[in-house]
Amino acid sequence: MKNKKNLFGAITLGCLLISCVDNKEIQISGTVRNMEGRQIVYFQSIDGMFNSQSYDTLRVNPDSTYTLTLPAEPYKRVRFVLWGKRELGSVIMNKSQIEVHLDGAAKQSIEVKGLSEKEAEISTLLNRLDGDVWNLRARRGDRWNIAKDTVVASVIAKLKADALDMDEKMKGVDEDLYKKAQQDVRMQLMLAFQNQLFGVEWKCSDATKQQWFDEWKNMKNFCLDNDSNSPFSPAFYDVVYNNAGIIHFAKGEEGAEGVGKGPNELSFHYYEHHLSGKAQEAAMAQLFLRDETEEQNDPVIVSLSERFKKLYPQSVWMPLVDKAVAKNKAFNETKIPDYIHFPNIEKAKTFNEVIDRYKGKVVFMDIWATWCGPCRSSFAYVKPLQEYVNHHDDIVLLYLSLDRPKDDAKWRKMAAHYDLMGEHVRIQEAFHDEIYKIFGDKRGALSIPHCVIFDKNGKVRFSVAASPENMEKLKLQLEEAAKNK
Repeated sequence: MKNKKNLFGAITLGCLLISCVDNKEIQISGTVRNMEGRQIVYFQSIDGMFNSQSYDTLRVNPDSTYTLTLPAEPYKRVRFVLWGKRELGSVIMNKSQIEVHLDGAAKQSIEVKGLSEKEAEISTLLNRLDGDVWNLRARRGDRWNIAKDTVVASVIAKLKADALDMDEKMKGVDEDLYKKAQQDVRMQLMLAFQNQLFGVEWKCSDATKQQWFDEWKNMKNFCLDNDSNSPFSPAFYDVVYNNAGIIHFAKGEEGAEGVGKGPNELSFHYYEHHLSGKAQEAAMAQLFLRDETEEQNDPVIVSLSERFKKLYPQSVWMPLVDKAVAKNKAFNETKIPDYIHFPNIEKAKTFNEVIDRYKGKVVFMDIWATWCGPCRSSFAYVKPLQEYVNHHDDIVLLYLSLDRPKDDAKWRKMAAHYDLMGEHVRIQEAFHDEIYKIFGDKRGALSIPHCVIFDKNGKVRFSVAASPENMEKLKLQLEEAAKNK
């Protein structure tokens, strides 16, 4: 499986339910339309626990058909996403063969053949709920009229009423499917509640915050994140991760003695002491996958994985966990080669003092950060640029990181991990505002990765330069900057 990327702008359009028979494998076949040349990726459940952190790419044939064979389970969940644009929907099934047709331009972008009338009704409810929760979090809609409501009792009453109403509407299918759908509803509504709590925590009085924290416990008891069916929901991991954050960061409660203060240690501690069974196993496993997905490369991951293995030595997650931990370990054992330099610029008061170090040479500067996914993805294209620079000794590659001082060690290792030949400096407080003013937009916002080219006199020649991905254009710009004027 590949790692999940940031699928911003995704819209959940459906969750379709199908009653099926036991089988060792399932086969999904169908057609795809209007995908705009984009890839389709899919996420899937593992033994009743949805993996929201890893994905695989759907292989589509030249005639726009596909066939997908996956391991079966009592109820299998598969979610399809049009990469970088929108969610297409998901299916829940334990049937040996079904048809799923995908259309990236249609309002109802997933069609599944074989649904009963009741299953179609449930899928419509989950479809609407998924989309409405996403719209609330993205500030694009407010089905419950709670976005501006700071009275916690009012918000909870609206969310609980919606849950109980959907409970009634979903009755009529087998008990296992009903409970899974019921817990999916609760996990989604818990996300809606958490979204509002975080907003209150940021802007309201201490008294109001305390009311929300008190009622959060009641909402948590209603939604039951520790229920054995909760991990089947795609919202589950976000819910438990947020719950850990509420305890340790929003409320400021300390972990047990000997527990570090990093988010992964505190989250693992929460999972260990507040969850059990499949809920605990799924939450712990996805903590490691999240580290891989976001390339956090937290050094504590290795020791946490040993604790996980003692708790769940036969876990179905183990192959994915081992792969994620191996990547983390390899990153943290990275050695920095001598062609990657970290000049000391701590005394620099302006950014010009940094650029002046390279007068007489053209400087190609890449502004990035370790937490920026698109930045990391862009490093796949640096080799041609490096080869070009190796034949032009009047060009310097300069990487300016926006990372904070606490991430200094991670920044240095990541530069070596991506083999970024050249000069590396981290933004300093003295010229922080200067960078955003010069290279940001009118509001001072700076979108990264952002490439800049300076001429041999240290003057900006291209404030928005071509990236290494567009090497032919970049070569022309570097040649232009090298001309004496």
